[in-house]
Amino acid sequence: MLRSPVLANLLRCKSKDESMTENLNQEESLEIVRSLLQRQNLKNEAKQAFHQAYPTAPEEMLETAVFHTYVDGIGAAIDWLVDLELFLRDPEKHLDIGVTYHLLYHLYNWHQFYALLPDGKSGVLKRLREIKELIADGDTDAILLAIGELESMLEGSRNYPDFQ
Repeated sequence: MLRSPVLANLLRCKSKDESMTENLNQEESLEIVRSLLQRQNLKNEAKQAFHQAYPTAPEEMLETAVFHTYVDGIGAAIDWLVDLELFLRDPEKHLDIGVTYHLLYHLYNWHQFYALLPDGKSGVLKRLREIKELIADGDTDAILLAIGELESMLEGSRNYPDFQ
Protein backbone atom coordinates (compact mmCIF):
# COMPACT_ATOMS: atom_id res chain seq x y z
CA MET A 1 0.00 0.00 0.00
CA LEU A 2 3.03 2.27 0.42
CA ARG A 3 3.47 4.43 -2.66
CA SER A 4 7.05 5.51 -2.14
CA PRO A 5 9.70 2.86 -2.93
CA VAL A 6 12.17 4.85 -0.80
CA LEU A 7 9.82 4.72 2.18
CA ALA A 8 9.02 1.06 1.64
CA ASN A 9 12.74 0.28 1.56
CA LEU A 10 13.33 2.33 4.71
CA LEU A 11 10.69 0.33 6.58
CA ARG A 12 12.07 -3.01 5.40
CA CYS A 13 15.55 -2.10 6.61
CA LYS A 14 14.53 -1.09 10.13
CA SER A 15 15.75 -3.23 13.01
CA LYS A 16 13.03 -4.91 15.07
CA ASP A 17 14.58 -3.28 18.15
CA GLU A 18 14.34 0.21 16.69
CA SER A 19 11.21 2.36 16.68
CA MET A 20 9.61 2.34 13.25
CA THR A 21 8.82 6.04 13.45
CA GLU A 22 12.16 7.15 14.84
CA ASN A 23 13.79 8.31 11.61
CA LEU A 24 10.77 9.24 9.53
CA ASN A 25 10.38 12.82 8.38
CA GLN A 26 6.97 14.49 8.33
CA GLU A 27 6.30 13.68 4.68
CA GLU A 28 7.08 9.99 5.23
CA SER A 29 4.89 9.91 8.33
CA LEU A 30 1.98 11.49 6.47
CA GLU A 31 2.38 8.98 3.63
CA ILE A 32 2.12 6.11 6.10
CA VAL A 33 -0.96 7.65 7.71
CA ARG A 34 -2.57 8.05 4.28
CA SER A 35 -1.83 4.40 3.54
CA LEU A 36 -3.42 3.36 6.81
CA LEU A 37 -6.55 5.43 6.20
CA GLN A 38 -6.92 4.08 2.65
CA ARG A 39 -6.98 0.42 3.66
CA GLN A 40 -10.27 -1.15 2.61
CA ASN A 41 -10.40 -3.97 5.16
CA LEU A 42 -8.59 -2.43 8.10
CA LYS A 43 -10.42 -4.23 10.91
CA ASN A 44 -9.76 -7.68 9.43
CA GLU A 45 -6.15 -6.85 8.62
CA ALA A 46 -5.63 -5.60 12.17
CA LYS A 47 -7.23 -8.74 13.58
CA GLN A 48 -4.92 -10.94 11.48
CA ALA A 49 -1.87 -8.92 12.56
CA PHE A 50 -2.80 -9.22 16.24
CA HIS A 51 -3.40 -12.98 15.84
CA GLN A 52 0.04 -13.33 14.30
CA ALA A 53 1.76 -11.17 16.94
CA TYR A 54 -0.08 -12.71 19.94
CA PRO A 55 -1.10 -16.27 19.00
CA THR A 56 -1.85 -17.31 22.59
CA ALA A 57 -4.09 -14.36 23.43
CA PRO A 58 -7.79 -15.09 23.91
CA GLU A 59 -10.09 -13.97 21.09
CA GLU A 60 -11.91 -11.49 23.33
CA MET A 61 -8.66 -9.73 24.16
CA LEU A 62 -7.70 -9.49 20.51
CA GLU A 63 -11.11 -8.11 19.56
CA THR A 64 -10.81 -5.43 22.22
CA ALA A 65 -7.26 -4.55 21.18
CA VAL A 66 -8.40 -4.16 17.57
CA PHE A 67 -11.25 -1.93 18.69
CA HIS A 68 -9.10 0.40 20.79
CA THR A 69 -6.42 0.73 18.13
CA TYR A 70 -7.82 0.30 14.63
CA VAL A 71 -11.59 0.60 14.90
CA ASP A 72 -12.33 3.50 17.24
CA GLY A 73 -8.82 4.57 18.20
CA ILE A 74 -7.89 5.92 14.77
CA GLY A 75 -11.06 8.01 14.63
CA ALA A 76 -10.35 9.39 18.11
CA ALA A 77 -6.81 10.35 17.04
CA ILE A 78 -8.09 12.06 13.89
CA ASP A 79 -10.75 13.93 15.87
CA TRP A 80 -8.06 15.16 18.27
CA LEU A 81 -5.84 16.37 15.42
CA VAL A 82 -8.81 18.12 13.81
CA ASP A 83 -9.60 19.79 17.13
CA LEU A 84 -6.00 21.03 17.39
CA GLU A 85 -6.17 22.57 13.92
CA LEU A 86 -9.55 24.17 14.57
CA PHE A 87 -8.17 25.74 17.73
CA LEU A 88 -5.32 27.29 15.75
CA ARG A 89 -7.86 28.75 13.36
CA ASP A 90 -10.04 30.10 16.18
CA PRO A 91 -8.41 30.16 19.65
CA GLU A 92 -11.65 31.45 21.18
CA LYS A 93 -13.21 28.08 20.42
CA HIS A 94 -10.97 26.33 22.99
CA LEU A 95 -9.82 22.75 22.77
CA ASP A 96 -12.56 20.18 23.36
CA ILE A 97 -11.70 18.15 26.48
CA GLY A 98 -14.21 15.48 25.37
CA VAL A 99 -12.23 14.88 22.19
CA THR A 100 -9.03 14.62 24.23
CA TYR A 101 -10.70 12.28 26.74
CA HIS A 102 -11.91 10.01 23.93
CA LEU A 103 -8.36 9.63 22.58
CA LEU A 104 -6.92 9.08 26.07
CA TYR A 105 -9.55 6.43 26.76
CA HIS A 106 -8.41 4.38 23.76
CA LEU A 107 -4.71 4.97 24.40
CA TYR A 108 -5.05 3.98 28.05
CA ASN A 109 -6.96 0.82 27.21
CA TRP A 110 -4.41 -0.07 24.55
CA HIS A 111 -1.70 0.44 27.17
CA GLN A 112 -3.53 -1.96 29.52
CA PHE A 113 -3.90 -4.58 26.79
CA TYR A 114 -0.32 -4.20 25.70
CA ALA A 115 0.71 -5.26 29.19
CA LEU A 116 -1.54 -8.34 29.04
CA LEU A 117 -1.39 -9.48 25.41
CA PRO A 118 2.12 -10.97 25.36
CA ASP A 119 1.13 -13.30 28.20
CA GLY A 120 -2.16 -14.27 26.56
CA LYS A 121 -3.93 -17.15 28.24
CA SER A 122 -0.94 -18.01 30.42
CA GLY A 123 -0.93 -14.49 31.87
CA VAL A 124 -4.64 -14.64 32.60
CA LEU A 125 -4.22 -18.09 34.13
CA LYS A 126 -1.40 -16.75 36.32
CA ARG A 127 -3.69 -13.99 37.60
CA LEU A 128 -6.39 -16.56 38.30
CA ARG A 129 -3.89 -18.65 40.31
CA GLU A 130 -3.11 -15.52 42.34
CA ILE A 131 -6.83 -15.13 43.02
CA LYS A 132 -6.97 -18.76 44.20
CA GLU A 133 -4.18 -17.97 46.67
CA LEU A 134 -6.19 -15.02 47.95
CA ILE A 135 -9.17 -17.35 48.37
CA ALA A 136 -7.01 -19.76 50.38
CA ASP A 137 -5.99 -16.82 52.58
CA GLY A 138 -9.65 -15.82 52.95
CA ASP A 139 -9.06 -12.19 51.99
CA THR A 140 -12.48 -11.47 50.50
CA ASP A 141 -11.84 -7.78 49.81
CA ALA A 142 -8.58 -8.53 47.96
CA ILE A 143 -10.31 -11.33 46.02
CA LEU A 144 -13.12 -9.07 44.84
CA LEU A 145 -10.67 -6.31 43.96
CA ALA A 146 -8.43 -8.69 41.96
CA ILE A 147 -11.42 -10.16 40.09
CA GLY A 148 -12.75 -6.70 39.31
CA GLU A 149 -9.36 -5.56 37.99
CA LEU A 150 -9.03 -8.66 35.82
CA GLU A 151 -12.53 -8.20 34.41
CA SER A 152 -11.91 -4.54 33.74
CA MET A 153 -8.64 -5.26 31.93
CA LEU A 154 -10.17 -8.01 29.80
CA GLU A 155 -13.20 -5.91 28.92
CA GLY A 156 -10.97 -3.03 27.89
CA SER A 157 -13.25 -0.38 29.28
CA ARG A 158 -11.06 1.20 31.91
CA ASN A 159 -10.93 4.94 32.21
CA TYR A 160 -7.51 6.52 32.26
CA PRO A 161 -6.24 7.60 35.68
CA ASP A 162 -7.10 11.04 37.01
CA PHE A 163 -3.87 13.02 36.69
CA GLN A 164 -5.11 16.02 38.71
